[in-house]
Amino acid sequence: MSIQRLDLKNDLSEVMKQYLKELEGLSPDLDYYSQVKSESDPNKLCLLYYNLTNRLVELRPRKVHFSSVFYCPTRFKDALDSLIEKIRSGEDINPYLSKRIRWVVGTKKRRNRHRDVLLDSWGIKHIHLETNIESNGFVERSGPILFVKFDDENAYFLLIKRHGRRTKKNGKKSKRLHSPWNRQILIDILHNNWSDSIQNFKTKLEFEASSDDEIKQWWRGNINVLTKSKDGTGYFSPGVGVATSGDNIQNVRICQHIFRYLDNVEEFFQENINNLIETMEQNGKKVDEPLEFELLSFEFIGLKLKIEVFEVNTQFMFDFEEGKQPLLHFEIN
Repeated sequence: MSIQRLDLKNDLSEVMKQYLKELEGLSPDLDYYSQVKSESDPNKLCLLYYNLTNRLVELRPRKVHFSSVFYCPTRFKDALDSLIEKIRSGEDINPYLSKRIRWVVGTKKRRNRHRDVLLDSWGIKHIHLETNIESNGFVERSGPILFVKFDDENAYFLLIKRHGRRTKKNGKKSKRLHSPWNRQILIDILHNNWSDSIQNFKTKLEFEASSDDEIKQWWRGNINVLTKSKDGTGYFSPGVGVATSGDNIQNVRICQHIFRYLDNVEEFFQENINNLIETMEQNGKKVDEPLEFELLSFEFIGLKLKIEVFEVNTQFMFDFEEGKQPLLHFEIN
């Protein structure tokens, strides 16, 4: 008996599209699937998926910590209190994020609309401080924004800083543009308050510190920049940094990890086909057609990848998890 179909990477493309479609439930204004439905490259889809999920905030309870320089203007106090409660209880705070999370791909004119260079470089998200929810599912945009670093258990509130152009009393926009994204004060705050959170990125290399404006220029060229705190401590990019393609390096590693594992699983099927057929028949399923395997799902359990592969003709399901023996069971419709 032979294998008629075994193309898990191609299957991964469809799984990624389905996962992106499921994320549309976060807001009524999200339409990820239509942006990727014509894309067939599994590597590109994988990078787009992880680029998006990296920009979102996973729903889980977290402790909230405030830096020593944190200050909240009175008019944003209610919004801040509401946000803190949501973070502590693990509620959805994605409506507070940039509206650029609506985009999963770039365009020729706005090739980086789906990227967040501050997050990719320094691991810091920005959040809008308003309470009113607009019809698109996002909170109203605020001039001052909150800079936060998240991990699985904590939310580190760095500071609130103005961005964009201030609206004057006459309704016109100020000529002055506030651009806090590349300000190394953010690294200083992390270093001075929660150095353990960026400990893995510390370096003893000797280098000349770049200015904020120089960092902005380097980032535009997808070039990673070492930074220094005011006491001279050097850091690689705490957000892991970007590849020359503009994709987050950690996301590139994740996708490479997935593809290597899918190759291993395909090799397992090819090398063990006779034993698998024997096992299927011992479980009461006659195998009289070439086998067709299809990847149904994947997920990371900690750092280990778990996938489900379905054999179409025999209705058998194979569960694979790194470091464990494959499990085979009959799927009952």
